Amino acid sequence: METYGSGVAFFDYDGDGDADLYLVNGADLPSASPTRPPPLNRLFRNEGGGVFLDATAGAGAGDGGYGMGVAVADVDNDGLCDFYVTNWGANSLYRNTGVKFLNVTAGAGVGDPHMGTSAAFADYDMDGQLDLYVANYAHIDPSAAKECFQGGVRVYCGPLDHEGVSGVLYRNRGDGTFEDRTRAMGVFTEKGRQLGVLFADYDQDGDPDLYIANDAVANFLFRNDGAAFVETALLAGVAYSDNGEPEAGMGTDFGDYDNDGDPDLIVTNYQWESNRLYRNEGDFFSDATTPAGMTAATLPFLGFGVNFLDVDNDGLRDLYIVNGHVDSNVRDYDHGASYAQRSLLFHNEGEGRFTEVGLHAGPGMTLAMVGRGSATADYDLDGDVDLCAVSNGGPAVLLRNDSRNASNWLQVKAVGTQSNRSAIGARLVLRAGTGIQSAEVRSGSGYLSQSELPVHFGLGATTQVDRLTIYWPSGKRQVLENIPANQRLTVIEPERK
Repeated sequence: METYGSGVAFFDYDGDGDADLYLVNGADLPSASPTRPPPLNRLFRNEGGGVFLDATAGAGAGDGGYGMGVAVADVDNDGLCDFYVTNWGANSLYRNTGVKFLNVTAGAGVGDPHMGTSAAFADYDMDGQLDLYVANYAHIDPSAAKECFQGGVRVYCGPLDHEGVSGVLYRNRGDGTFEDRTRAMGVFTEKGRQLGVLFADYDQDGDPDLYIANDAVANFLFRNDGAAFVETALLAGVAYSDNGEPEAGMGTDFGDYDNDGDPDLIVTNYQWESNRLYRNEGDFFSDATTPAGMTAATLPFLGFGVNFLDVDNDGLRDLYIVNGHVDSNVRDYDHGASYAQRSLLFHNEGEGRFTEVGLHAGPGMTLAMVGRGSATADYDLDGDVDLCAVSNGGPAVLLRNDSRNASNWLQVKAVGTQSNRSAIGARLVLRAGTGIQSAEVRSGSGYLSQSELPVHFGLGATTQVDRLTIYWPSGKRQVLENIPANQRLTVIEPERK
C-alpha cells in the first residue's frame, strides 16, 4: 500500500479568492514505530505573491491517518469548501466551519475502513445535495503478506494477489448524515482493484455517470439511469485496451480535447502498457491513443496522475501526466525501466493530435520523481494553469506556469442556489473566436487528487466570449453574452429558469 500514495488538492478553503494547497501524507504502520506520532496531512494557505504558509494546526486539517487521496466540495451547502480524505483504514470527512475544520466522520457515517484510494462528490440523484463515491483497492493484511518475485527479484505482490473490495456510494441525506446506497444503486462489485474515479455526464442526459479505473482488471463505467446505475464499460468501449486486454489503470480524467461538446477520457496505465485515450463518439468511445500520437510516447512510463488542461491558453486542452514506478528495485529485473521518472506534457495540436513537449517545458517538467497524484489551479491568479504533483516518499513539486504568451483566457466560478452550492456537475459551453469549448465543474481529478473548482478556458487571440451557456444540475439553463476576456467571472445560478 505504501507504494500507491498519495494525493493533493487545490481549493480555496478560506474564501479569499485564491487556491490553497492540501497535501496528503502516508504514515508508518503502528507496529513499525509505536512511539512516534504519525505524520499529518498538511494544509498550506495561499498568501499571494507565490507564497504559501503552513496553516495545518490552526485550521485543524492535519488528519493523521495513513493518507491516500482527497476530494473537495461544499458538502453542506453553506458556502465553505469541505474535504474528504481516504486512508488505508478509516477515512475522514472534515467540515469547514469558517474558523477551522471539524472531523465529522462518525456523525456523517462515511468512515469506510478499507483501503480507500480516490474519491469524488456528485449529486447522483439530483436532489441538490452532494453524494460521495469512495473507491477501494483491495483487502491487504500486512501480517499475512507473502513474498512475490519477478525475474528472481523480490517485488511488491500484484493486485490479483489480493482480494478485491467494492467501493462505496454514499447518499447525502441533507442533514449532515449519509447512507450507504452501494448495492441499491447497482455499483457494488468486488471484481475491481479501484484506483482512479470520476463522475462525468458522458452521455449528456443531465445526470452524472461514474467511471472507475481498475488495476489489472477491466475498468468500470456506470451509466446513471436515474433509478440505478448500469455497468456499460464493455459496450461503451472503455473496459479494455485496443486488443481486448485488461490494463493496470491508475489515474483518469475527463476533458473535451477535440472541442466537439462532450467529455473524452484518459486513463494512465502501467509501464509497457500505453496510456489510453478514449474519444467520446456519443453512444460509445473509440480508442484514439495511436491516432493521437500517444502510444509510443507513454509506453516507457508508469503513469499515475493525469490532468486535461489548456497550458498555453490556445483553446485546446493539453495533457499533463505524472509518472513513477512502484518498485524501487525495478532496475534489478527490468534494465529499461526506472523508479523515478519524468512527467509528460502533451501539447494539443488540433485535429486529434498531440505532441509530447515535456523535455522543452522547463526543469520542473523534466525532474525525475516517483510521481503519484497531481492537481491544477491558477494559484497565482495570472491567467494560466499551474500544477502540483506528489512524489511517493519525497517532496511535492509545485509547478508555476510561466508561458508568458499573449493568449487570452476566462475562468468561471459557478455558484449553485437550487443546485449544490459548489455547482458540481454543471456543464459550461463556451462560444468564442476559438470555436466551441465545454467543461464540467467536477470533484476529484486524476489520481487521488482534486483540482480547483473554477473552470479555466483558454481563448487564444479572442478578446471576448460571445456566449457562455451553463447547464445547471437543477435543470436550469443560463446564458451570458459578450463577456470580456482575462477575468475570473463568478456566476450565480438564477432563481428562475
